[in-house]
Amino acid sequence: MFEPVAGDRALSFERDGDGFVDDETDSRWNVLGEAVDGPLEGTVLEPVAHLDTFWFAWASFRPDTEIVP
Repeated sequence: MFEPVAGDRALSFERDGDGFVDDETDSRWNVLGEAVDGPLEGTVLEPVAHLDTFWFAWASFRPDTEIVP
């Protein structure tokens, strides 16, 4: 996960093959948050700290968790 911002420009992305293309500059990005082609080539997005968990593991330790739709 990455902050979708390059410099002071907010970006939005569309999946394209094995990577992504931002709608604002048409730059191509890889899954590591690096622009590999286009006007932003060489730019690296800032990662967001996060924790990947599986629901069954979470539910085992936190059975009182409420799911809100």
